[in-house]
Amino acid sequence: MSVSIFHLALRTERDVVQARQRAREVAAELGLDNQDQIRMATATSEIARNAFRYARGGKVTFSVGLEPPQFLEVMVSDSGPGIDNLDEILEGRYKSDTGLGMGIIGTRRLMDQFEIEVGPEGTTVRMAKRIPSHQAWTLRTVHDLNQKMQARAPDNPYEEIEQQNQELLKTLQELRARQEELELLNRELEDTNRGVVALYAELDERADYLRRASELKTKFLSNVSHEFRTPLNSIISLARLLMDKFDGDLSPEQMKQVRFIESSARDLQEMVNDLLDLAKVEAGKIRIRTKRFEVQELFSALKGMLKPLLADNNSVDLIFEDAPDLPPLHTDEGKVSQILRNLISNALKFTPKGQVTVSARAAEKNEILFIVADTGIGIAPEHHDTIFREFSQVENPLQERHRGTGLGLPLCRNLSMLLGGRLWLESEEGNGSTFFVQIPAAYVGESVRPEDTVSLPAPEFHRAPVLLLEDNAETAHLFESHLRNSEFQPILASTVAQAEVWTARHSPAAVVSDIYIGEDTAWGFIARLRERWPDLPLVVTSIFEESQAALSRGANLFLPKPLDRDLLLRELRRLTEHTGTRRLLIVDDNEVSRYILRELLDQPWLDIREAGSGTAALVALDESLPDALVLDLLMPDISGFEVLRRLRANPATENLPVLVYTSKPLSEPERAQLEALRTRIVRKEDVSTRLSAQPFLDWLRTLGMAPDIPAPEQNV
Repeated sequence: MSVSIFHLALRTERDVVQARQRAREVAAELGLDNQDQIRMATATSEIARNAFRYARGGKVTFSVGLEPPQFLEVMVSDSGPGIDNLDEILEGRYKSDTGLGMGIIGTRRLMDQFEIEVGPEGTTVRMAKRIPSHQAWTLRTVHDLNQKMQARAPDNPYEEIEQQNQELLKTLQELRARQEELELLNRELEDTNRGVVALYAELDERADYLRRASELKTKFLSNVSHEFRTPLNSIISLARLLMDKFDGDLSPEQMKQVRFIESSARDLQEMVNDLLDLAKVEAGKIRIRTKRFEVQELFSALKGMLKPLLADNNSVDLIFEDAPDLPPLHTDEGKVSQILRNLISNALKFTPKGQVTVSARAAEKNEILFIVADTGIGIAPEHHDTIFREFSQVENPLQERHRGTGLGLPLCRNLSMLLGGRLWLESEEGNGSTFFVQIPAAYVGESVRPEDTVSLPAPEFHRAPVLLLEDNAETAHLFESHLRNSEFQPILASTVAQAEVWTARHSPAAVVSDIYIGEDTAWGFIARLRERWPDLPLVVTSIFEESQAALSRGANLFLPKPLDRDLLLRELRRLTEHTGTRRLLIVDDNEVSRYILRELLDQPWLDIREAGSGTAALVALDESLPDALVLDLLMPDISGFEVLRRLRANPATENLPVLVYTSKPLSEPERAQLEALRTRIVRKEDVSTRLSAQPFLDWLRTLGMAPDIPAPEQNV
């Protein structure tokens, strides 16, 4: 509802000057600052001058819009012939020798709202400036302002012109000062840029030095290892010839000496092999050869390999527990065997008597956990990290008898990581040791190339995972950039085989797939996905028109390339509206309150962010719009009421769901105000008493942002 303050007829040039004067006076009375007063006066003067000059008359009406957010509205109307080429004028394409149109464009930039209506009865220009929210105007206060303005006599027009000149001079001075500040800032930025460039050059030089040092180390180890292998094999072969008495018998002392030679050569050969494997792992040159095999078959092979070690130690039992119900593995059997062989060999060496038990069981996320437990000498906790360092060993009397290289365990850990798993131990001195190796049942390391940003997807996703099947690297990175800073986590795959391996381990929130992948097509993969997950959102893309084929083969949507970011995000959000991760912003100046609320709302489908003040909240909202907002009312800089008013006044946030989470006792007017601002209220005392997330989850569920499951009571 708008309430008129007063009207002014445009009969003479003096009335145009008076319209400018009145505009500034009304703006000052309504609390607009000096800059907005000048903008309002200039805009009113320009439109009034146009009405008088080109329509020979008109009327200016000043009014106040009472509904929040409140505006000072100015309407200039005339009964002239209208404005030709209005669309060209508003688009900035019209050029006129008289200047017609230039003032209209400039005026529109000065105002918060600007509209022009042209009809047979004349032209009407409506423009408005937002009134500061610290004072709410009512029908009564606007009526008092009307009386005040009617009683005020108009000033001398020459004084208004003088005032206008002073404003122009002041504006020029401010522009000059800003230009000087800008020049100073540019000089400072140039100095800073030179320093940053120098720093980057130094960092690049250091990084290049480290890279070359690492390459030299790897190259040295590889070359030395290869050069050692040939003579070592010769020494071992010659020792075996002597021990097998091909050229005659040896004396007992000679036989003993040859055994020492052969044993030392084998130890050195083992170290060379380990060094070579470590060098290959560090250089990324180990190729994983995946195959399908059973755990029980692996255990049977290990039993045969380790029989010679048992012959040297009859007081230790090696037990392989049955694992009949485990799923088959699809990974590098040789690498898994090498890891377990090293672990079992160490266990047998450092177990004087007792047993070594090898077992396997299914772990979470489609992984297999191998366990090697012994009853040996054990390892003190302070040495748990030491044994995984290259050439490091723990001093122990048994070490004198079984001197090793210190490379076996570091190699096992590196190979475990190479297969996408991890290795750790539990041990105490004198109480034996237990080594754990957990690896994926299906190897996925090759599903992502080294240049891709995601090498091995994390077992837990903090955002909704979206599988992107695209063989073109540039297009894949473009798709990934589209999803960056969104609620979706991109998972890149360049071949159908890679996508198959990844989906065998994880459930995507959606799949975006190109049709033509290399020399193959993705139709079979899409059909298998649809059969496995009937409700999975499937988006098919291509540079060719394949919409009918895509929809007929099970896709939810076909999008032609190149993909528009806003379109892709909008469609993904539409297709995953019940499963995608939702973003929640918590605004509270109390860190403890934010911590408690974050712990209560710790859900995998919620991406929670925090702001410690009203100002920080407004900045966060400008950077990234959340799906909902939890807001405290009492904050030191900007109150929650002011934050709410700004949200509702902004078209981008006027419909943002807000829950007020406060300890402030609310009066009836405050509750009514919050209700008018479309919020829900939860008291901090009620939450702290029961320590339950149920009120928040109920609210999120009404918004369609939470699954329909009960919230457990939680203790923080």
